[in-house]
Amino acid sequence: MEINSKVYILTYFNDIGGEEDMVNNLERRLNDLLDYYIVILLFLAFFILTFIGAGSVLIVGMIGVLLCLVGLLQESVKVDIWAFASLAGYNLISMASSYVTYGNTVDGYVAIQGIFPVIYLLMATLTDDKKVLLQRLCVTWTAMAAAISIFQFVYGVVVGKGAGRLGGIMGNPNALGIFLVVGWFALLSLRTELTDKRSKGREKRERIWNLVLCYAEPILLVGLAMTLSMGSFCAMAWGIVLLIVHKKEQASLRETLVYVSEILAKASFCFGVGILIYIGANKTNPPWVCILLLIYVVAVTGCWTRWELFLNTYRKMTGTIAGFGVLVAGLAIAVRPSAVATFTERIAMMENGLQYITAKPLLGVGPYQWRLLNLYDSDTYFNTYHIHNVFIHVGVELGMIAMALLFAVVVRYYIKRPPIEQRAEFTAFLIHNLMDTSLFYVGITALTMMTVGRPREDGRQLNRVVQRVFFGMCTIMFTYHIYYSISL
Repeated sequence: MEINSKVYILTYFNDIGGEEDMVNNLERRLNDLLDYYIVILLFLAFFILTFIGAGSVLIVGMIGVLLCLVGLLQESVKVDIWAFASLAGYNLISMASSYVTYGNTVDGYVAIQGIFPVIYLLMATLTDDKKVLLQRLCVTWTAMAAAISIFQFVYGVVVGKGAGRLGGIMGNPNALGIFLVVGWFALLSLRTELTDKRSKGREKRERIWNLVLCYAEPILLVGLAMTLSMGSFCAMAWGIVLLIVHKKEQASLRETLVYVSEILAKASFCFGVGILIYIGANKTNPPWVCILLLIYVVAVTGCWTRWELFLNTYRKMTGTIAGFGVLVAGLAIAVRPSAVATFTERIAMMENGLQYITAKPLLGVGPYQWRLLNLYDSDTYFNTYHIHNVFIHVGVELGMIAMALLFAVVVRYYIKRPPIEQRAEFTAFLIHNLMDTSLFYVGITALTMMTVGRPREDGRQLNRVVQRVFFGMCTIMFTYHIYYSISL
């Protein structure tokens, strides 16, 4: 008996709900897979950006082209127009300033920072659960970066290379410090979310992530301590103060004190261990005695859940350990006595920069030109490319409009009233940029954007033509940067 294949297929479609339902279901699955693809792509971009410090035009250009090509395939997205327009406007002015100064856009900031609005707009395509997955991946890699940096430090001691402040894979202690601070606050945010999910009966589904994030905390804090970055410590303190103030508004004084003592006890303990590793590497003979402390860190990480249980159970002991934070802070200052002089120097640097902020208010004196001006003026020559206050630096080199647009991004974020842990994280990043240059480290800024960014919130549907024009123009820009870099 001959079977009509067409009749058979139509019968099959009717049995599963119809051909139209099957097509719609397939389309939903493809869109879901594309969302995961964007998550992985953004994470890999962040992973690569971690290694390039203040940036490589060639590498950023290649990543930018890939992100833009994916962006061209997206449907119209809902995005915070004010934040996106401010970020894109900042980059347009950067491009204009670079062109006026050098006759091209490769030698300025847009060649590196042009990737930020691209990341922001791509994040707007992610659903909430995909954005959380991206945050988890970023925090996990941040902890792994801390672990790798610590092992590099100890290995350097063992083979006789000496031991300075921990710069790790970022090559700079101050950069690594704020990188780990941002990662730690992002971890607090994710663990709070996991607690909320457990209360809704989703504990089995989230158990692995809870363990990963739990074990990441001591590694982040020990690594941060070993950087001896006073600016990062200060930024972290501001974020913690914000958490405490919010807790006091939501709970009783006793509950607030318990909350504070737990945070400070964890930080004091891990900071103490990290500083002891640094002292062991620099002040003891033989210096490889720090290997024993590294083994201790591994043991502490493995027992971290029990340590948290201990702090939750014995409140008086928790308060005592938290009180030792004062001694740990004093130890950090004693180990790095030059910190006060460094802070004074940065104040002088800001004062020097303010002399040039009105020189060319429209487009500034040009990217990387302040260093030359500082070289020939009568003030101290600071021998650095960036003023250690991002807003002053942008005002001097890119002009007052660019500085205002950058400030608008900050204001817009706070207007949204994000969750307190994310607000604390962004505040720490902001405070650090008032006394250092973390905005210009693309990996640090990318981490902050991917963990606190809220591009869909209070957003409006972006015209699809505008969206494609944006990604298309950025593709051309990054391609030009790649070509220019290769042809040099």
